[in-house]
Amino acid sequence: MSICKTAALGGHKEQCDQCHYTRYHYNSCGNRNCPSCQAVNKNKWIHDRLFDILPVKYFHCVFTIPSELYVYFRYNKKLCYNLLFKAARETLLTFGYDPKQGMGAKVGAICLLHTWTQQMTYHPHLHCIVPAGGLTKKGQWVHAKSKGQFLFPVKAVSRVFKGKLMATIHSSFKNGDLSLTPSLASKYYNTKDTLYRKEWVVYTKKSFAGPKQVLEYLGRYSHRICISNHRILHITNTHVTFSYLDRKANTIKSKTIAGTDFIRLFTEHILPKRFVKIRHFGILASRSKKKDLALCRLSLGAPCPPARPKLTTRDFIIMTTGKDPYKCPCCSTGEMVIVALIPPIRGSPIKPPLRCLPTFRKISIVI
Repeated sequence: MSICKTAALGGHKEQCDQCHYTRYHYNSCGNRNCPSCQAVNKNKWIHDRLFDILPVKYFHCVFTIPSELYVYFRYNKKLCYNLLFKAARETLLTFGYDPKQGMGAKVGAICLLHTWTQQMTYHPHLHCIVPAGGLTKKGQWVHAKSKGQFLFPVKAVSRVFKGKLMATIHSSFKNGDLSLTPSLASKYYNTKDTLYRKEWVVYTKKSFAGPKQVLEYLGRYSHRICISNHRILHITNTHVTFSYLDRKANTIKSKTIAGTDFIRLFTEHILPKRFVKIRHFGILASRSKKKDLALCRLSLGAPCPPARPKLTTRDFIIMTTGKDPYKCPCCSTGEMVIVALIPPIRGSPIKPPLRCLPTFRKISIVI
């Protein structure tokens, strides 16, 4: 990430095919934790979710864990994050099928894992976007209580969530799957008793006004990392100053910390390799959503969306911004053509033609 969009990663030289204006473009790192590499991926992901939105109200549920569990999550990130997803999924599905909740149907949700606070401290939690209703076994859509104005009682949800997560963590401990220091292992049962006595925090925010607000929210949360470039205010050889939102005072404040502490805080939020941080379940699960969403729309009397178009990155940017990224910024008529490749500082020599170059780019490299 530190050498993203620099000559160290290589790149290419571009030249306008009309006015011969020349510029250099250096490659991105492509890391999912890089604040500079997620904008197009985020917009593409949101665009794909357009085809899954139903004409119903949506709720925003947040599943948090007590601070006593943080150390177990730090030592077992992949295992514990998976257990967190599993507990949240089973909790929502349990309440959806519960006849006491007035639905008796399969609900669905988009779950997004976050592990930070505004000050970059460690705070694992799940954000879930939940439609206000579900699909019965007969293929009928059933609205949540009060015509979608109310989802589930949060105190009951928090207690069921606590029971399900603690049961899976205890099972992992007994099976020897948890990696713990001798000190943590010796205190496990005392910590377990403390966690069962505590009231866990699960809350549901007010329903979104419509699908547009759902997508705007998803855009803010889907590909976010612990800190973005615009929040970093000042950097010296030893310290970093960044801004954060003080939610209690509802004001923007700044904080200065040592550079080593900043790197430590940032790396704490890097997810395990190949870990999936955005997941869908229920009627939105990948394996069944095509069938389930079709039944939902049929029951709601909503039209089916058109077929999802296959767009190149260039087409997508033109569609969403109205600007062609490869149009010459000098004459505004010509197209920027790749005329030379810049090899990276490390790695094997480049031998054109490269498979990594997109097919929708004009290339004129003299070998």
